[in-house]
Amino acid sequence: MAFDYSRLTATCAVDSPENAITLPPEAYGSDELYAAEVDRIFKRGWIPLCRIEQLPSPGSYYSIDILGTPLVVTRDRKDDIRVMSRNCTHRWMEVCSGAGEAGVLQCPYHLWSFGLDGHLAGAPEMKQSAGFDRKDWGLKQFRHEVWKGFVFVNFDGQAAPVAEQLAGLAPMVDPYDFENYQIVEHTDWGVCDWDWKIMVDNFMECYHHMGPHRGTLEDEFPAKLSGAGEGGPYFTTMWSRQADGYPAEEPFLAPGADTLTPEHSHKLLIFIAYPLLQISLGPGFMYWLKTLPVGAGKVEIHLDIAMSPAALAAPDLDARRSQLVKSICDIHREDLDVCAAVQKSVRAGVTSTGRLSHLEQPLWEFYRYLGRELGIVSHTADLASAG
Repeated sequence: MAFDYSRLTATCAVDSPENAITLPPEAYGSDELYAAEVDRIFKRGWIPLCRIEQLPSPGSYYSIDILGTPLVVTRDRKDDIRVMSRNCTHRWMEVCSGAGEAGVLQCPYHLWSFGLDGHLAGAPEMKQSAGFDRKDWGLKQFRHEVWKGFVFVNFDGQAAPVAEQLAGLAPMVDPYDFENYQIVEHTDWGVCDWDWKIMVDNFMECYHHMGPHRGTLEDEFPAKLSGAGEGGPYFTTMWSRQADGYPAEEPFLAPGADTLTPEHSHKLLIFIAYPLLQISLGPGFMYWLKTLPVGAGKVEIHLDIAMSPAALAAPDLDARRSQLVKSICDIHREDLDVCAAVQKSVRAGVTSTGRLSHLEQPLWEFYRYLGRELGIVSHTADLASAG
């Protein structure tokens, strides 16, 4: 059955957050809609792959699969970052997996080897192949950019530069100096049985602090003190403010960069750079909810937790790191349970669209982004013009 865009269009066309409604349930599990999202959103946008510190030195490589495409991110011998296909140009075997350091990436099938810049360095027994020239058979390269320590790929090669798309976000994130934060913990949640948009919906509102997080977040960061920040065509922001009477301390409000103001010590910045960079940022920490869509109603989820240089240099690092990691992972386990329950409900087919609270304005902004990128709604104003 063909996907009916009428209800999705109605949601994405709502012109003010006061009138915002949810996406229709069928939007969270349609193969046809997911195919359109891949073609019109993911392949045309900037997809975050890894952090630059995961490629610490020349010869480093990092493997990742996104949208069914096996990629490898490398730091070559000239210290340049590359994003390339992992498929050997001979007969398509993957030339590497995981992450590490290597002089060359060697295909295990027929031992063709490739430099970290992608050039074909060796191809045994090919001298009798007429016209064969190694320089014609390097690994496929993809357009990429580095922004604030994140490596992005753009599959169709046509997107405006990341820094241009996120120019309005820079003034909010620059004081944190988070490109210099260092990953201290990686958690792999595996492939989860819900749609990528359910993950975004949950991430971009603190209204639910009073529910699933009533024992972990609501007292210190109550839902009612959260609110939408400035937004733009390619990003949405939200602030989660600390309740009165709580000190600026571990695990979430440790000291950070000198460029931060005292106000930063009592709030968290949460943002999404569309379509998939989801970040929660505090003075002393950052976590990246790394979501990799794998199909309609399925998403692979990783959680990377990083700490600021100031937090890493403070005393008792091991204890503070353990406290931070435990707190964030406990909170996300609560989120995972909610996302699974919501997907189960929308699959049942008995739900309809719902109304949104003022605390969910970022979702309204997200839906307007979806409508514009899918080509079903035309917005002439900035996404956050009513914010």
